[in-house]
Amino acid sequence: MVKKKNTPLSKFVKIAYICPMKSKILPLSRQSFRGLREDNCIYVDKTQHIYNLIMEGKMYFLSRPRRFGKSVLLSVMHELFLGNKELFTDLWIEDKWDWTQKSPVIHISFLMVPYEEQGLKSGLRAYLLGIYKEKKITPPKEQDNIKTLFVDLIKKVHDKHGKVVILIDEYDKAILDYMEFHKMAEAKVNQEVLGVFYGALKDADIYIKLLFITGISKFTRVSLFSKLNNLTDLTVHPNYSTIVGYTQAELESNFVEYIDSALEKFTHYTRAELLAKVRLWYNGYSWDGQTRLYNPSGILSFLDTRDFQSFWFQTGTPTFVTKKVLEQGFFQIENVNTTLNFLNQYSLDNLELTSLMFQTGYLTIKEKSEDGFLVLSYPNQEVKDAIYTLLMDNMGHTVGGGGVTVQHLKRAFMTHDLASAEEILVSLFSGLAFDVYTHQTQKQVEGFYHGLIHILFKCLGIYMQSEVHSTKGRADSIVETPTHIYFFEFKINSDATTAFNQIITKKYATPYTADSRIKIGIGVNFDSSTKELDGWHAENL
Repeated sequence: MVKKKNTPLSKFVKIAYICPMKSKILPLSRQSFRGLREDNCIYVDKTQHIYNLIMEGKMYFLSRPRRFGKSVLLSVMHELFLGNKELFTDLWIEDKWDWTQKSPVIHISFLMVPYEEQGLKSGLRAYLLGIYKEKKITPPKEQDNIKTLFVDLIKKVHDKHGKVVILIDEYDKAILDYMEFHKMAEAKVNQEVLGVFYGALKDADIYIKLLFITGISKFTRVSLFSKLNNLTDLTVHPNYSTIVGYTQAELESNFVEYIDSALEKFTHYTRAELLAKVRLWYNGYSWDGQTRLYNPSGILSFLDTRDFQSFWFQTGTPTFVTKKVLEQGFFQIENVNTTLNFLNQYSLDNLELTSLMFQTGYLTIKEKSEDGFLVLSYPNQEVKDAIYTLLMDNMGHTVGGGGVTVQHLKRAFMTHDLASAEEILVSLFSGLAFDVYTHQTQKQVEGFYHGLIHILFKCLGIYMQSEVHSTKGRADSIVETPTHIYFFEFKINSDATTAFNQIITKKYATPYTADSRIKIGIGVNFDSSTKELDGWHAENL
């Protein structure tokens, strides 16, 4: 028996016990359903949702943030209509679908349309001609009009194989890629091209069996939404809030081995404690105000690395989002009150910021009342950390690259070392990039400084409120530590004493009379000509 333990086979078994192989692998960076199934990846079964929508309607649109599983969803539909039953073994739909009834599929992914070099119109033409070749169909001699070309393709596929399933992924990518101010003219050109292109779908309606379109945004003035009157928007549809993303139950039932593996690293947590922290970091997205979801990108990266980081943020974020936040001074990105109408207030001519933040995934529905009123806020810690870090990096190079400075600032407030706090803030503002002041009014500059203070304290983990109302006015900011409450008033081109006196006369501290913590008023003045913090008056209240 002893010799048997020393055989190579026993050694192999011992190693396998220490480093066990998972029965299925994580679907990291996978967008092909066939690839997932053939490579033995975990697939969280969404086929019941797919079956229901196919049975209930014909034309659909779904908006979700990037990396949320939209491409995989369309890939599942693609394989389903091609009748590839072997890929659906053990899934909900396996014994519900008529596998003898197959349908032709036109699957368009704007990730693959070559518009960056040759322009959108030429890129779409080349892409459609590629589909003609793939389907072994002869294209028309006249190929200049992309609408006519698209209608012709749909009709010929229909005539050859029957009613057509059309899947369009990332329909808005050619617009979103050009949303920065200096590229906006090209974004509008692309919007017009897409309006013509999607107009083909109405003309070809009699040839279409199912149309499913995905994207990040919902542009209300793109012809897609004005011409396709029977297009069902699933974005906030209560029956399809979980059609992509993972619920808590789906996470715990599909990724047991990977959760167990994480527990081996985080030995100081119970299973319940670890899952609670995972929820705090990566769960929280909602489109119905009730069901909470994980973005697959973030949670899969955590299960792979077993490390709490902002993975979703690292995959790339639209720069125009943070630039719009800075331009409009939208720094209080928590508990935003609105209604569902905000989703219809988004176009290239009106980039309504609340809608922009919601559609790109920085805000989600935290609460929803019966009469349609919503409360929007960050989905989770991953997104909260990401947006504040991104804003800081865009507002000033010193902030983004000065981890030591930021941590020193936190220590100064937590230890009530106001002299050091003033010194650090003066240094911080003097290091701001010059271009943050370009083309800004005095009010915008004042809001900029106010916003940077707000973002700083949020990143530091210090409790911060902005524009807190009292009976006689509102404090610009209130910062709370375990021992002190700091009431801030910001002025520009004035003086710090005037700012402090306003704290006194407006009685900003009155609502906190019963609080035993020490209360400090801090008046701050910024000089727009020197672009520096040049005044600071701190005194007990």
